[in-house]
Amino acid sequence: MKEQQSRGAAAQNPAGDDTSWPLVQAFVAALRRDSLSEGSIRGFIGPAKHLLVWLDQQGVELAGVDVGHIRAFLGHACDCLRPPGTRYLPGHMQSHTFRASVLRFVQFLEDTGRIHNPARFDDGTAYLAGFATYLGEQGYAPTTVESYERCCRHFVVWLRQHHLRLCDVDEAVLRRFYVHDCICPGLYVCNAERDQNYRTKVQRFARFLATIGVIRSAVQASRPEDDRLWAFKDWLRRHRGIGESSIGRYAQLITRLLPQLGDDPGRYDAALINQVLLENMDGASQEGVRQFCGALRMYLRFLVATGACRPGLQGAIPRVPRWRMATLPRYILHDDVERVIASCDPTTHRGLRDRAILLLLARLALRGGDVAHLRLEDIDWNNGLIRVSGKTRHEVALPLAQDVGDALLAYIEHARPQVDTDKVFIRAIAPFKPFSSSSPIAIIVRDALTRAGIDNANLRGAYLLRHSAATHMLRSGATLEAVSTVLRHRSPETTTIYAKVDAPMLAQVVQPWIGSVPCK
Repeated sequence: MKEQQSRGAAAQNPAGDDTSWPLVQAFVAALRRDSLSEGSIRGFIGPAKHLLVWLDQQGVELAGVDVGHIRAFLGHACDCLRPPGTRYLPGHMQSHTFRASVLRFVQFLEDTGRIHNPARFDDGTAYLAGFATYLGEQGYAPTTVESYERCCRHFVVWLRQHHLRLCDVDEAVLRRFYVHDCICPGLYVCNAERDQNYRTKVQRFARFLATIGVIRSAVQASRPEDDRLWAFKDWLRRHRGIGESSIGRYAQLITRLLPQLGDDPGRYDAALINQVLLENMDGASQEGVRQFCGALRMYLRFLVATGACRPGLQGAIPRVPRWRMATLPRYILHDDVERVIASCDPTTHRGLRDRAILLLLARLALRGGDVAHLRLEDIDWNNGLIRVSGKTRHEVALPLAQDVGDALLAYIEHARPQVDTDKVFIRAIAPFKPFSSSSPIAIIVRDALTRAGIDNANLRGAYLLRHSAATHMLRSGATLEAVSTVLRHRSPETTTIYAKVDAPMLAQVVQPWIGSVPCK
């Protein structure tokens, strides 16, 4: 304790003036160099002395002070002596001014090396300007960039307060920050307000630091993918010819089942498979059960094909019946489709984009994935054609209707962000990136239905407009063969379900009810 006393903790003359406290004297000099007024400086002296007295009473060496000691000091039931022998007032410690003064003093002690902090030379704030520039280049609004800076500055301050260097940042460190009880210097939000939006901003900053090589690239928004899943997805691409959206759906379902299945496929048996199915099927819809069974069956086929589990194990999974003609196509009337399209505001960038998307769905009966992955070179302006591949990966050229072409041209020329990608449709807000799946297309349709006031549709995704287009074509006199060609069905039988909504044709074949008048 002699070294600590010589630095001014429990000063040799506790009743003396500031000059008898060497650390306080040095702190005051530093505040003056920062151009603080004498009145402001006087407000820092009392909290600094109080901290030094408490550390001495607790027997804490100055060099070993950490955030735990500071938290304990700020919350202690004060019985400390103050010069000239009176007591400190505990109520003062609850004020924000007192806490800010203590934290400013602690930072001074760290900056001058009196408190050992390995993070004091690791200035994370130096990267905030580069991060802000990066966000600006991505098209973020200035107010959004400022919001990112506030959240990320909090993270950097917290790292220093907890003696953590940037190279220590990983998923565990991020999780600690998300839930910490904040006593960080500055005006930052408490843990109850550190919501998912706050966390997302810090995650993006961490990924930016990983991109420029400051921290380990392992810090990601999601956990690393299991090697078994990677091999399973590769097998689906190479040997089953399945599209990426379906592969992602399979992988998502199997990810949930892997902890229950265990790490050794060689020990899988029918009893385990049935147990896993029963645990996951409780409360699931018929479609959910069918998807789970299909994903697990495909995964077991992969394991059998690679020799990882016993042959024939996929037979333990029951078949979920699915009657192809048991339902009706879900559609809305043609007038309602036009209302949906008209709901887009052509004076905004988002409205121009959404109108072009809705017209592609409604006029050409494209799938959501076709629209999401449409490329600029897929549009043949000279010949009035648009090329799509769809689920079959077989490229087909479709005629580009005049209103569809006009909407596409208006979006590309006046609303599409200037980004380095050949995808046609780009996010309307930063970051300006192409759609990675058909999910945003479904959301665009759902929002348009809401704007148009159509609340009786039992399907609110991209397929609703595809079904509606096919139904309108059939009711307008097109043959099932023509509809099948437009929908790009591989089998004509797939299109026969639309015969159920062709009222004129049904009226020709329906038999009159016994004892009643014939249908007209």
